[in-house]
Amino acid sequence: MEIILLIFIFIAIVAGVYFVMLPWAKRDNRMLPQRFKVTQSPSLGLRKILQGVANIIKPLEKFLPAAGINKRLIWAGSPLNILEFFAFKFLMIIVVPVVGIVLFKKTDLISLVIFILVGYLLPDFWLKQQIQKRQRQISRDLPAVIDLLTLCVGAGLNFMLAMDRVVKDFKKCPLTAELSATWQEIQMGRTRQEALKDLAQRVGVAEISSFARTLIQADRMGSPIGEALNILSDDIRTRRFLRGEEMALKAPIKLLFPLLFFILPVVLIIVGGPVVLQFIKGSGLKF
Repeated sequence: MEIILLIFIFIAIVAGVYFVMLPWAKRDNRMLPQRFKVTQSPSLGLRKILQGVANIIKPLEKFLPAAGINKRLIWAGSPLNILEFFAFKFLMIIVVPVVGIVLFKKTDLISLVIFILVGYLLPDFWLKQQIQKRQRQISRDLPAVIDLLTLCVGAGLNFMLAMDRVVKDFKKCPLTAELSATWQEIQMGRTRQEALKDLAQRVGVAEISSFARTLIQADRMGSPIGEALNILSDDIRTRRFLRGEEMALKAPIKLLFPLLFFILPVVLIIVGGPVVLQFIKGSGLKF
């Protein structure tokens, strides 16, 4: 096991020296569609490290499972490209075992396998958190954006001008970035239906899918877009209220464990402690 530890430490040192001495190239975005712009990214130092590891594993690019990972990266706002994400995995497979062995002093095979597994799954957990954070932001901002679109359409603007106005005047957020990309796609010649379907697939939020379906249906049937958006806004707010009500109903169940094991024992000690002490003192019991 000492030999394995030395090998891991040697690899980590060599990789660190390589990252410091490597003349960094610009980020390779060829594996991402051009219309998807990076909305958030790791720090510059971590990005350089990931770029260096990505250059190492670039010959294995054709063997990487790009389809599913690429979709999840797009849902997260494209913080990394596919090569950088797998470079993140490769780096964590090396770093986590070294840190785990140094901290926990475990050099057996089972511990090493556990450390490697944790390092392999850690980037997936990080990506899942990024996706959930971005989707929550989009769901939170969607009703306000729909209301602004409804006001603009009701004031006499067509849908494209209304979308452009909302993108410019609303706060900078992932939703306005996605709407801006959709507006640019329509300006470049794609039909509104295709651009809206692409928006729903790119975001992966149920409310955005309802938004796209409503606009597509209104466009096909020739119904007023403002009325459809108004109904959709009320529906999304109703869903949000029901979701909050559901979370409120789950709160007592989630509080049951800390109540039984942390709060209730303390209350019993405070309330029953003096009674027990008086009983012991009065009965003359000695411990």
